[in-house]
Amino acid sequence: MNTRNFSLALLALMLAGCVTTTVLNDASKWTIELASSEPSPSGACRIYDDLHRLMLDGTLASGKMDGTWTSTGSDGTRLATWSYRQGVRHGPVKMWYGPLAYPGAEGHIKLEGTFVDGAYDGIVTRFYPSGMRQCMRVYEHGVLRSSQSWSQSGSEASPAVAAREADFEHKQDRKSGSAGMARAISS
Repeated sequence: MNTRNFSLALLALMLAGCVTTTVLNDASKWTIELASSEPSPSGACRIYDDLHRLMLDGTLASGKMDGTWTSTGSDGTRLATWSYRQGVRHGPVKMWYGPLAYPGAEGHIKLEGTFVDGAYDGIVTRFYPSGMRQCMRVYEHGVLRSSQSWSQSGSEASPAVAAREADFEHKQDRKSGSAGMARAISS
């Protein structure tokens, strides 16, 4: 699920003034449960798929994502946690490989990093399904400053290969609008 679709679902919910509603998105029926139906909902927020399996769990503050949000796979496996402050990504992000797309890698860390005011800041590390490091990107206030990359066997890649991989990852993160969340959630 991407941030745009989530925001549209919440907007539709707020305009309807409902506490629980079903939202159509890409042929899926989702149910959104809110703790309050005020004009700007606050409190617990849970989003379920059409089979009523929990997909997202977090908190809203004045209608904006706030605090830690958790993404869950259809089998109940935790796929990602990330933090928001007043609707903006802020704080740690962690993603794990899911058992459906990556049998045998279930629970292995996929990515970890930190956001500050909506942009990566500090070290962002991506891992292979085996658990070995794949790449490490260093950001300063959202600007990619350096990177390293490794093969699946653990050999460090050349600086040129590391730069290409980091550039690709960085563009994918920006393109997704959710810094890789959409990719992690679909895994």
